Amino acid sequence: MKYFLVFCLFTLLPALHSAPPTPQKKPPTLEQVNTELLAKAALLADPLTGEVLYARDIDTPYPPASTVKLMTALVAYRKTGGLGTATITSEDVRVEPSTVPLRPGETVPLSELFRSIIIGSDNDSAMALARISSGSATQFVSEMNAEAAKLGMSKTRFGNPHGLPGTSQRTTVRDLMNLFNHFLSIPSLRQMAQTQIYNLKTAVGIQRMRNHNKLLGVYPGMGPAKTGWTYEARHTFAASATREGRELRLTLLKSANKWSDTRLLFDYGFANLTPAPPQKTAPILSQTDGMTESSPQSTTPVEFVIQREPILYAVRRGDSLTTIAKRYGVGVEDILLFNPMDDPDLLVPGQSLRIPQKAKNP
Repeated sequence: MKYFLVFCLFTLLPALHSAPPTPQKKPPTLEQVNTELLAKAALLADPLTGEVLYARDIDTPYPPASTVKLMTALVAYRKTGGLGTATITSEDVRVEPSTVPLRPGETVPLSELFRSIIIGSDNDSAMALARISSGSATQFVSEMNAEAAKLGMSKTRFGNPHGLPGTSQRTTVRDLMNLFNHFLSIPSLRQMAQTQIYNLKTAVGIQRMRNHNKLLGVYPGMGPAKTGWTYEARHTFAASATREGRELRLTLLKSANKWSDTRLLFDYGFANLTPAPPQKTAPILSQTDGMTESSPQSTTPVEFVIQREPILYAVRRGDSLTTIAKRYGVGVEDILLFNPMDDPDLLVPGQSLRIPQKAKNP
């Protein structure tokens, strides 16, 4: 019996070692994406080439929920540079829910308010940031809408700085992508949007904020993002992911589950990337681009032609403002005019820069 068992062991070992590996999960097909995607509206784009990899209902307005805070952060940052402090008032803390909480009378650095709205999606911080930036939340909302018009977000209307219902605010996935691109062009905001955990210090003590993006640190390559949810809006999302040096960006509106939709779209997108051009980048997704959509059921990418400047340039490793300016035949000061920065010497690969109209192709 002993010799029989030894014989069986030596017979089975080679078979065990030669067992085929568990097959990897195949990326979803276009048909699967069309069938399984839950969002009413979705857009998936490659910011390097300008190619749109997937589009569904890109120009129908839906409630944005807390993705509104992308515009809140953008407008407030351009007005303040993220510097200074805010003394909290009772008006700031009346909004519910999602509070730090802040206490009337305490003084908070603006940088902490930015982290609070981007990482923790806190509504009272959004109100405080709006008021300190423009004098009142009402005036700030007017400036949000003015900035939307300036960016070409023609089908977007903001009603408050935080995204809660009660106003008629709406946006489209095309407009939201446009906004997300400009948000990501500011390195400090981009970094905050991919911070997983942050300890925020306020009058009530140290509070551990965890990023609302549940895919951060879980989904391979997940980068900066902004979540949103209300009963009216359902799930909304703007997100970026990077694999092997290639970045994809998506926007979702009116989704039943943004987490499954995001996995589905990014898996599809990374499996269908076209080769990167060797020395050329293309601007992506501005409302005033001549973009024509074939059909969300089609594999043909959305094609668009630039009709106006500025264009968007994706920063590469080793770039500086000087080298970019030379490449496009503009001055560094021209680039800074279109791209307010807290640290012009700090450029992040993948960061988007707006190149002014007199730019020429490199």
